[in-house]
Amino acid sequence: MRTWTKLGGVAAVLLATGTAFAADHADGPGVTMEPTGDINDVYTWMSADKANLELIMTIGGTSAPTAFGDTTQYVFHIVRSEAALVDDGTLTKLICEFASNTDAQCWLGEQFDTSSDYVTGDPSAAAGMKSDSGKVRVHAGAHADPFFFFLDGLKATVGAVIAAATAVTPKLLFYPSGCPKLDAATVTALQALLTTPPKNNFKGLNSLGLVVEIALDAIPGKGNHLSVWAGTYGKN
Repeated sequence: MRTWTKLGGVAAVLLATGTAFAADHADGPGVTMEPTGDINDVYTWMSADKANLELIMTIGGTSAPTAFGDTTQYVFHIVRSEAALVDDGTLTKLICEFASNTDAQCWLGEQFDTSSDYVTGDPSAAAGMKSDSGKVRVHAGAHADPFFFFLDGLKATVGAVIAAATAVTPKLLFYPSGCPKLDAATVTALQALLTTPPKNNFKGLNSLGLVVEIALDAIPGKGNHLSVWAGTYGKN
């Protein structure tokens, strides 16, 4: 039995406004050994007319697989509620499985429920594949990584903090919370490492993208708040 699981962060969106995303581009060996299940980012927003929930899950981590895994299950968890980030909303899942990049199936709700919101076929075309009800559309394929990240700056900053924390003199002091005590000059220097020059180290890199559009009236529950997180799961 495959026991690994990868969860993406929570992204909450109010139906009236806004876009949300959660990012995670590096993981421990349990997930990186299964690159087809390594989530990079989760994006979610409402369509301009507020009629559809738009979802993107990017896959790839640091190894950039070229195919979705036929032993990996890709799941969006959607909670609809009357208040943001609460536990008493209605949970719905969008579950996708791939036989290949051109052969997939997705269920809104319960797996193996092939009702009008079931989608199957070739998701690789730009228009994707649509359910019989017309309320679920799915596209999947390789795309340029949309996440802007200055990785060199982060590495330089982490290196500077580790060097300061392990230096004998001057000794770095910490607050009870574990955060370091930094003077203004040090803060300014670290900010410079994080921002100069603002280079996108992910430019030119591809990741696999699972792109989903779900009609709002197909999402059970009440309220104007949707909380979304993504997970990948090893299939038995």
